Amino acid sequence: MWNNQGGFHGYDQGQGGQGGQGGYMSPGGFGTPQQSQEKKTRSRAQNLLPCTVAEIFNTTQNDDKFFSGEIEISQVTIVGLIRSVRETTTRLDYEIDDMSGPPIEVKQFVDNDETVPDEEKVQAMRENTYVRVCGHVRSFGGKRSIVAFKMTPIADMNEVTCHILEVIHSHVMLSQDSSANAAVTSAGDATIGQTGYNDMTGAINGLTPIQSQTHLCIKSNSTEHGASIESVCKQLRGVPEKSIREAIEFLSSEGHIYSTIDEDHYKATDS
Repeated sequence: MWNNQGGFHGYDQGQGGQGGQGGYMSPGGFGTPQQSQEKKTRSRAQNLLPCTVAEIFNTTQNDDKFFSGEIEISQVTIVGLIRSVRETTTRLDYEIDDMSGPPIEVKQFVDNDETVPDEEKVQAMRENTYVRVCGHVRSFGGKRSIVAFKMTPIADMNEVTCHILEVIHSHVMLSQDSSANAAVTSAGDATIGQTGYNDMTGAINGLTPIQSQTHLCIKSNSTEHGASIESVCKQLRGVPEKSIREAIEFLSSEGHIYSTIDEDHYKATDS
C-alpha cells in the first residue's frame, strides 16, 4: 500500500478506504431521505475523489467547502507532471500540471531539519516526473492549492490513462447517485440504497473504481462457468493483474461474486 513517498496500488488506497470500504462512492444509507442525503454528503467529503486540476480551479467555494456541481470536493487524487520543486526544512512545494489547465501548487509538509537522519528525510521528487498526489483542497488569498498527505511516482504510464477513466467514472456514478437521491426525496421514498445497490445503474455502491469495473465484467458474462480472471484482465486492459485479483478477492469475501469450476472463474451473485 502507501508508504511515505512510494508504493502505489492506485485508485483504492485507504483513500478514505481501501478495499471498497470508502472509495469515491459512498454506501447506500438508511433512514429518512434527508438523513441518507446528509450521511452521503459527509461520507463523500471524507473520501478520496479522482479529479483534474481544471476541476479544482473551477469549483465553487462555500465557506471552506468546495463543490463541483452538487459533488463536494475535499480529499482528491490527481495525476500530473512536476513542473517545479522548491525545498525547505518544513515543506516541499511542487507545481503539478495535468494538462487540463494551469499547474496547481501542491504543498507537502515534512520534517527535514538537521536532527533528522538523512535516511529518514523525505526526499523531494524530481522535475518532469509524473506523480499521483493525494491531498486536501485548500484556498488561501483566493488561490487554490492541494496540501498533500501522500505522493507517489508513476511507474506505468497506463496509470495516467486509467486516472482519466477514474475521473469520468466516479463523476458519472456520483451524478447518478445524486439524481437518485433527489428522486427519492421528492417521492418520499427512502428505499434506494437499503440493498446496497444503485437502482439506476445496477452498480454496487461503496466499491472502488477497479472493484466496480471488475464486478461489472463478471456480471456481464453469461456463460455457464462465468468469467475467467484472464478474460477480466483483457477487458480491463491497462489495469495491473494484481489489482484485479485483489478486487476479485474482496468481491468474493463480501459475497458479491462466487467461484464456479475453479478459483479462476467467477459469477456474480446478482446475475
